Amino acid sequence: MKYIPTIGLEIHAQLATKTKMFCRCDNDAQGKESNTVVCPLCMGFPGTLPVTNETAIEWGVKTALALGCKINKFQRFDRKNYFYPDLPKGYQISQFFFPVGEHGKVKIDYLAKDRKTKKEFVVGITRLHLEEDAGKLIHTKDGTLVDFNRCGTPLAEIVTEPDIKSPEEARAFMQELQRIVRGLGVSQADMEKGQMRVDANVSVRLEGQKELGTKVEVKNMNSFKFMEQALNYEIDRQTKVLEEGGKIDQETRGWDEKTNTTISQRGKEGSIDYRYFPEPDLPPIVLTDKQIKDWQKILPELPSDWRKAAESFGLSYDRVIELQDKEQLVSFIKTIQADKNLDAMLVANFPNGSMDFYKWATNEKPSNMVSRQVFEAMQKGESLDKAKGQIKVMDENEVKSIVQQVIKDNPGPVEQFKAGESKVLGFLTGQVMAKTKGEAEPALVQQILQKLLTK
Repeated sequence: MKYIPTIGLEIHAQLATKTKMFCRCDNDAQGKESNTVVCPLCMGFPGTLPVTNETAIEWGVKTALALGCKINKFQRFDRKNYFYPDLPKGYQISQFFFPVGEHGKVKIDYLAKDRKTKKEFVVGITRLHLEEDAGKLIHTKDGTLVDFNRCGTPLAEIVTEPDIKSPEEARAFMQELQRIVRGLGVSQADMEKGQMRVDANVSVRLEGQKELGTKVEVKNMNSFKFMEQALNYEIDRQTKVLEEGGKIDQETRGWDEKTNTTISQRGKEGSIDYRYFPEPDLPPIVLTDKQIKDWQKILPELPSDWRKAAESFGLSYDRVIELQDKEQLVSFIKTIQADKNLDAMLVANFPNGSMDFYKWATNEKPSNMVSRQVFEAMQKGESLDKAKGQIKVMDENEVKSIVQQVIKDNPGPVEQFKAGESKVLGFLTGQVMAKTKGEAEPALVQQILQKLLTK
């Protein structure tokens, strides 16, 4: 029997606004002493009144648009009531009934683990809503401390449909979401700093079975690596339980990176009664069609747009991903768009170069070694002419002498070439370039080879 996993994600992305969601406290608490970036409002003092951060509303809408969501023109904040040590008010201001956007869809493409195969899948977005963050518990050997600095930080919560079929896909989705919110400029989305956090709902079912299995919530995954490990473990755990005739309990489990296991935290028999009701201290948000269209117009190109553009210029998908991973893809695209006559592979191989360098190397086609010497000199501030004057290039007589030696050392390939196998010329050229340590011009090497081999 084969068991099929189903995964849905709930992601919180901290919005990098200047101030918090409902007060004027500094929204950047990184490196700050505990409980110093707070005010009576985010500390939950009686009699304080929240005021909605308009930038957070705009950024929430832009993010929802980028995820293909339908924007709700009428939005409202609600009170989500629960008691926890890091929630000083005893409730959280969130959007439940009228979120920012719903019913989105994102197409994800990614490079498989073989680093060759391009894979694609689609994830539905159930909703994106805004809310305020809670504080942070700090556990010590003497007890538990509470840091309220994070209270009131604006969050965009993104809930996916259960469309993800593997931990590999979950990781690819999260990485793309990180690129999207960073590209929009709305979040730094660093998982290790808690700026983007993810919970997963995981279940398994027999292949061919339509009804989903009992879902288990997995928390405490603070990196892409740990998320993938946690999901793999949980899928294996549930599969083993079912294969042994057991039953999956609906519960919340946490990932323990020390033991590389998920650990039961609490049972989850049903929905908790949060007693949602409209936030009485905040008016509803009413957007116009013009506002939404204006925000749509100024959305930047998304990461998927950059990848498609790079592929259209002739780069292989694995090369596109390599540039993306090094954060060099946008520079590559803008350079090619500025002059479509440039050699795309050259620009990819020498990122962040000058246009003068790219034009010279495209037209003159120097060896990779020569190109590298000129590129590195120009990176240090040299002009193109001065950089070219510093390169070491062998003269024709030196090259001819080495070509003759290569012909003498490779009688087999030489005979193949003379028998009509022209592709062998590339092998012989490579042998010469290796002996010259790249200081010979490839065009000159091929010219001398052909002349000597066709005598």
